[in-house]
Amino acid sequence: MLPFLFILAMFIFHLILPDKTFSKEERRYLAQGPVFETEKVLNGSYGTKVETYFSDQFPFRNFWVHIQEGSNQILFKSFK
Repeated sequence: MLPFLFILAMFIFHLILPDKTFSKEERRYLAQGPVFETEKVLNGSYGTKVETYFSDQFPFRNFWVHIQEGSNQILFKSFK
């Protein structure tokens, strides 16, 4: 039940929060929602762009990136 509520909450936040255009931490522009075109769907490029869009526009993305960086530092220190 808890994982379902988390996924539902992230979906609602994704709908409510505005898309960001630039990431100061990564110093790059973030992907924006792709324009639907039948040709792009058929050749597979639309799916790739949608995946990139959701990855870049994930709610509280900077928080999750910092969590991942911290856990990577802890893991790599323990293997040295």
